[in-house]
Amino acid sequence: MVKIEIPAHLQGKEWERMPKPGRPGQGGGRLMGLSRTTLLELSNAGLIRTVAVRKPGKLKGIRLVFMPSLYSYLDSLTP
Repeated sequence: MVKIEIPAHLQGKEWERMPKPGRPGQGGGRLMGLSRTTLLELSNAGLIRTVAVRKPGKLKGIRLVFMPSLYSYLDSLTP
């Protein structure tokens, strides 16, 4: 079995793992009160930074959220 190593520059408090899909309490979760779907929409729109960590040639992996970009986006919503 090949063990996935998360690169050193992606480790630490600046990067958080994306919550699992599903409803809270039924296997899913939230990050800063936002669902996985909302976080993916923000990432696709270029409003926050995320990165996928995968084994070479694989489709599945884990997605990490760059927390300073999420904090910045949330700050931009305040008047």
